[in-house]
Amino acid sequence: MDWEVVLESFPLIWKGASKTLSLFAWSLAFGTLAGLAVALMKLSTAKSVSWFATLFSWLFRGIPLLILLFYAFFALPEVGWLLSPFWAAVLGLSLWTAAYQAEVIRSGIIAVDLGQTEASDALGMTRSHSMKRIILPQGIRIMLPPFTSNATTLLKQTSLATLVTVPEMTLLTQRIFSNNFKFIEPIFVLAMIYLAMTTVLVVGQQIAERAFRLKT
Repeated sequence: MDWEVVLESFPLIWKGASKTLSLFAWSLAFGTLAGLAVALMKLSTAKSVSWFATLFSWLFRGIPLLILLFYAFFALPEVGWLLSPFWAAVLGLSLWTAAYQAEVIRSGIIAVDLGQTEASDALGMTRSHSMKRIILPQGIRIMLPPFTSNATTLLKQTSLATLVTVPEMTLLTQRIFSNNFKFIEPIFVLAMIYLAMTTVLVVGQQIAERAFRLKT
């Protein structure tokens, strides 16, 4: 291990951290909102709505993320949807995230005791009001570990955006060893940065879980 190369590589790779975190933030936000919508649709009593949500989950959980990225970047322009590499990557990552987070949210909702729903019905609360004020707040405690696990996976999967030319950390790492033919040091730096980022998510999950335990 040449530590001089490590020190030289770090600032070059770190320049892509903002792009990596932007990919992660936008994809997690869009994916979570879409996942919430899909989860609620799957729980709908309308069969057509539930069927559509089930189809969405089946489709985007079954197709590899890399294929979704390729489709968003290479195929959509052929039908007139021209996206920048960044937003093509966000689209693919968001759809993939939504399919997985939908199952997390759905399982958290159905895990809440049925008596809570019955009690809110007895109080005359609407289904949407009950979901917002009673069910979701309790379900969050159940959703938190798998939700964070999916978020951690998403953060690591942003590295695939290098294949659609997004200048995030992995692409910058490839450029470094393409220039100096030093592989061990740049890849080591990249791995340590990802490890630090995912550790922040894990620690955040532990803090959130502790806060929810204190409230109860």
